[in-house]
Amino acid sequence: MKPTDYPEKLYKYRSWSNEYHQKILTENQLYLASPNDFNDPIDCRIGNNYSLLDTDEKIEDYAEIITQRHWNSLIKMGLDPNHEKKRIIRELKTNMNSMQNGDDENTFKMQDKHFGILSLSARFDSILMWSHYADFHKGFCIGFSEEKLRESNLFGKGGPVAYNDEFPKIDPRDNRTPEKSFLQTHTKAKDWKYEEEYRLTKLFFPDEPKPSDRIVTVPTEFMTEIILGLKISDEHKAKIVDIGKEKGLKIYQIEQVPFEFKLIKKPVYNTV
Repeated sequence: MKPTDYPEKLYKYRSWSNEYHQKILTENQLYLASPNDFNDPIDCRIGNNYSLLDTDEKIEDYAEIITQRHWNSLIKMGLDPNHEKKRIIRELKTNMNSMQNGDDENTFKMQDKHFGILSLSARFDSILMWSHYADFHKGFCIGFSEEKLRESNLFGKGGPVAYNDEFPKIDPRDNRTPEKSFLQTHTKAKDWKYEEEYRLTKLFFPDEPKPSDRIVTVPTEFMTEIILGLKISDEHKAKIVDIGKEKGLKIYQIEQVPFEFKLIKKPVYNTV
């Protein structure tokens, strides 16, 4: 998918009852979460599939790639790269599960420590997402310009999430780092397709980020609108409308389409 095919607007569902969620509007703050914080335990858990090394030739090819990649490091450690190559071949032929488990553990630990991911949605009218992420329809939603976020240089890469029935198969010999990384962070089970998720990511390296490092502040001009939940309280509505007016943002409120399982947004008086 090309950027020209990306959604024009992206949405973040929030709860005004959560003081940290309020900061998306009061301080223009977005948070780049660790994969370890996700509610889907399979999300960002796509590692190398060692079962694809199913011939002696592939095993030897993989061992050659690894030893060449780490040749200088092995020498500095006082190890013979050729002996290390033989060790890898032997390990893969006798205990591939151990290699798989070790690689998964290292990969996922690295991702949890060094990846920051901002999850947004291409839709504002999901009954489920208003329930799950916006305080059971009592919260709010902020719209953003996809193009401005993606081209801001505040993030590394961005794009829509792909939803699949089949788990991706990554050959351990695959050295296409950007493409491989995108596949790992932007692929989810088809059960999540209703979210129409779009992700922006950032790699914090070599140092592990502090929680404050994961906060990204964006200009107000990146925001396109505020959408209030169907069941938002009058108190929360008044506070959000005041802030929205001060920022010069368009403000809408969700309504149910009569006699349908559909949501639409209607302008809040004197803001659109």
